[in-house]
Amino acid sequence: MSPLMPTLRLHDRYVLHERIGLGGMSEVWRGDDEVLGRPVAIKVLAGQFATDPQLRATIQREARAAARLTHPHVTQVYDYAEATLADGVVVPYLVMELVDGHNLADRLRTGPLPWPEAVRVAGQIAAALAAAHRIGVVHRDVKPGNVMLTDTGAKVLDFGIAALGGLDSQSGEPLMGTPAYFAPERLTAGPPDPASDVYALGALLYRTLTGQAPLPVQSWEDALEVHRRGTPVHLQGVLPALH
Repeated sequence: MSPLMPTLRLHDRYVLHERIGLGGMSEVWRGDDEVLGRPVAIKVLAGQFATDPQLRATIQREARAAARLTHPHVTQVYDYAEATLADGVVVPYLVMELVDGHNLADRLRTGPLPWPEAVRVAGQIAAALAAAHRIGVVHRDVKPGNVMLTDTGAKVLDFGIAALGGLDSQSGEPLMGTPAYFAPERLTAGPPDPASDVYALGALLYRTLTGQAPLPVQSWEDALEVHRRGTPVHLQGVLPALH
């Protein structure tokens, strides 16, 4: 059970109000920065993982990686800290820009995007990734769920599993990412590479145009098998009118 709840204060500065996201290794809360008087998103390592040194190192790495990024299509990171709650639980957390808009994954549940919008969104994501790659940061989990559609364009969320490009993966480190958008070369658990983000962006663009992923992958086992034997359906086979 998560130790977090509404009205919880972290370091006598950040106040939690409402949980707005829950993932495999973290949860995200809408909150306030009472020092600067602004709304923020607070991403906290999930309670059951908070004592895992490797996962705590991962979220600290996120802070360092994301703090180096300043781009209109990347969510800004404001702060990182580790708070000790009354029961002694250590809570590592990131404080980020609170983005108003609609999640791309939610939008795609209603159907594909019109192709001009799909291309525009993909171009904005590509610009964000290019900025990250220029400073050696690889996202490693580009997917519709990590993109917000806002009045000012798309914003890439969750550099939460970002890794500094070129560093070897730690021994025994689990695969991080989403199977349907995972580049086949990354299945060997090699070092993160910008090319894997480009692959994921291509898969995302395919999904926004067709409403389905290019390969029917639900698990890591599926990914290994499908990448070994499968071939994506050509876009014109799914969208004959697309030229």
